[in-house]
Amino acid sequence: MIITNVCLLLEALSIVICLHYFYDEKFKFDIVTICFLSLNMIVMTFINYFDMPKTCTMAMYPVIIIYCGIRFGFKLKDIMLNIALGIIYVAVNQIIIMILFYYILGMDGFERINLLIVNLITFISVIVILPHIKWKNFLRFLKVKENISFIVFYTCCGSILFWMISYKKVKILELDHAILLLVSVLFIFVLAGQLNRYKIKAKEIETELILQEMYSESFKGLIESIRLKQHEFDNHINTIYSLHYSCCTYEELVKAQKNYCEQIIRNNRFNKLLAQDNAVIRGFLYAKFNEIDRKGIDVDYQVALDKFDIQIPIYKVVEILGDLINNAVEALEMDNDRNKLYVEIVRADIFIIEVRNESPYIEFDVLKSFFRKDFSKKGENRGLGLYNVKQICEEYSLDLSPKWTEINGRGWLIFRVQKELS
Repeated sequence: MIITNVCLLLEALSIVICLHYFYDEKFKFDIVTICFLSLNMIVMTFINYFDMPKTCTMAMYPVIIIYCGIRFGFKLKDIMLNIALGIIYVAVNQIIIMILFYYILGMDGFERINLLIVNLITFISVIVILPHIKWKNFLRFLKVKENISFIVFYTCCGSILFWMISYKKVKILELDHAILLLVSVLFIFVLAGQLNRYKIKAKEIETELILQEMYSESFKGLIESIRLKQHEFDNHINTIYSLHYSCCTYEELVKAQKNYCEQIIRNNRFNKLLAQDNAVIRGFLYAKFNEIDRKGIDVDYQVALDKFDIQIPIYKVVEILGDLINNAVEALEMDNDRNKLYVEIVRADIFIIEVRNESPYIEFDVLKSFFRKDFSKKGENRGLGLYNVKQICEEYSLDLSPKWTEINGRGWLIFRVQKELS
């Protein structure tokens, strides 16, 4: 009885630790966790004491759902996904260890002491191995309903759950069936992953084609705008040439020419963008900068994209730029004392996107909260821009770092996205 209870406790602890890891929270013995483990032991002891069918232990899974709701929040989709993944991880570990026991140590049956060893090794695996596995992208991937892997995952969950119920009911470990189950699950996931990869690639290509078409029209408009400005070129030359008629001294002429040329350069300071190689980026930034300039915000920039081979869809880069720039512009519009914006996008040994705006001092802990889905200083249902940037960076393994710093006596809020290029 004692060994059985210890086995059940180790199994419950393994699942609970898995859940904390999937929810990205540190495991601790708080009152909710202690109550759950105590309830688990009471129910299991009751089942064993009255020699009830082992399938009755499945009654603990609704209790796990309630525990997750209280401990992590009642988001049913996340609860079901994380519980299923935790059970699969623990069950697969148990199956593999049992298979090794059967074929290497020649154990035909499993006494309680052997099951204790199996659960102990599984528990150690959860503590030692699980933290080194990157589950975040996999969990995010499964949450997209149109993914084929979403269906495959829950089909495999059902298969493993059926195997567990069968084992608990008949108390016979059919290891050949278990091996077949694991191999089948592995092959199904590989095939589904390949199929889903092609599906995602096709969607990205389709989106890029739509984006290219959309910005090609904008670029045609920019070309037409430049052609119109070419007609103004002669007028500017004639004006500069004729300034000496209205100036009395040489110094006055130099000053007038300087002021006039500076005004022309300022009005055309975004034209350098049109020399960039990527039509989508130059069209987007040119239109965006002119729009921001009309709001009275002083824009400075550095763009150097000789080639675009960074393994990130172009429309995702535009999303990052748009969200970061919009966030900075909104902050400046709320601050009457600051109006400077700097944007940098460079492809060298490192691909860099940096957007910074003048800002009063902000603590780093506050900066981290900017990326929460519900965080906004602008009202309800806002604050999704930086959250979207964070999601894209995690999806494509980009480093995202916010910071506040002082440059030339001015305070700046900086958001930097970068990726090492091999």
